Amino acid sequence: MRRPEAESIRVLLQEWGVPDRAIVSESTSRNTHENAVATKSVLEQRGLARVLLVTSALHMPRALATFRSAGIDALPAPTDFTVTERLRRTLIDYLPDARALSRTTDAVKSG
Repeated sequence: MRRPEAESIRVLLQEWGVPDRAIVSESTSRNTHENAVATKSVLEQRGLARVLLVTSALHMPRALATFRSAGIDALPAPTDFTVTERLRRTLIDYLPDARALSRTTDAVKSG
């Protein structure tokens, strides 16, 4: 069973010219560790040695370490960088809000 997000990525890759036979989806995992283990199995079955690991820049250090600890030669390809540049902060920047909670959640998950 393919996950909807995996199907969207497959369609996008095909639009970019990647042949369908070159796209391999793993849809059984529930977390990064399970994905790394399942990916290792797929690589061994296909005689492949290296992957391009695409994930959020925030999660890349953890994901890369997980894939490498599973014995996968993974090249990092981080996405969705969050870049902010504020020259001057105000008191409002330090008050709790939904965005701050989201950033805290992201930071905790990436650790």
